Parts: sequence; C-alpha cells; structure tokens
Amino acid sequence: MLTVRGCVFPTDRFYDVQCNVWLKPDEQGNVVLGATAYGVALAGEFIEFVPKPAGTRVDAGRAVGLLEIAKSLTSVRTPVPAVVVAANAAAVKDPMLINRQPYDAGWLLVLHVEDWPAAASTLLHGAALVPAFEAAMALENFTEASRA
Repeated sequence: MLTVRGCVFPTDRFYDVQCNVWLKPDEQGNVVLGATAYGVALAGEFIEFVPKPAGTRVDAGRAVGLLEIAKSLTSVRTPVPAVVVAANAAAVKDPMLINRQPYDAGWLLVLHVEDWPAAASTLLHGAALVPAFEAAMALENFTEASRA
C-alpha cells in the first residue's frame, strides 16, 4: 500500500492519473475498474452511478459511466480500449459505497480489455504512481487536510 498526501493506493493495481481510476485483472481474464481514493476525495459524496450497459465498446479516454455529485456530473473514463462486461450493482444501488470502499466493494465496472499486457504498459504501477499523483495533487493544491 502506498500513500500520497493521505490517499492510499494499493500496489496490486494499475493506475491512470488523468482518468483518476485504478484497474486490476480478475480471475476470469477481465479487468475491474474503480475510482482512486484521490478521485473520491476530490469529488465528494456520490449520489448516483450510471454505468454504460454491458456490451458497450469504449475507446481509451472515453466514458464508461457517469457519477453524480451534488449538482454536477462527472464522467468515469477508461484509460484503455475496452468492452463493458458488467457494472457493480451494489454501487449503482448505493453510490456512497464508492466513497466508503473505493478499492473493495465500491468498484465500478468489469471490462474486457483485448490486449491487457499492452494496455497495462501504458498505466502506472507500484512506486511509479507516487510522483505522478504527487504532481497532480500539487496542481490541485490538494493536501491531506483536503480529505476532511
């Protein structure tokens, strides 16, 4: 587990700073996508999660769903080309689950990524994520106190 300005980042996942998401291969050969603790802290309390339907093909950088926060919407984007396999029904029913457990029960989607090794090579993993997220947090003037 790595921590950057009070936000945790499990080391068993891959990360994208621009999309503010994590990805983790599952046992079925798919990839689970979720919001980072930093993204959750920036957004605030989620009140609705609307995923794209299963079978939707999405290019890298495109939306795979929407998250509603108070009076605004934000797109959930995938950093890699993928097909939506399934959404987390528990997070759709209780979006605050994303806030409470972004790396566990609050995951967002299962995606099929055609060439995961190639896709993974474009993402941050391990200690490499620290300087990238540190730089992003510095641009936002994000501090550990911002999380409160």
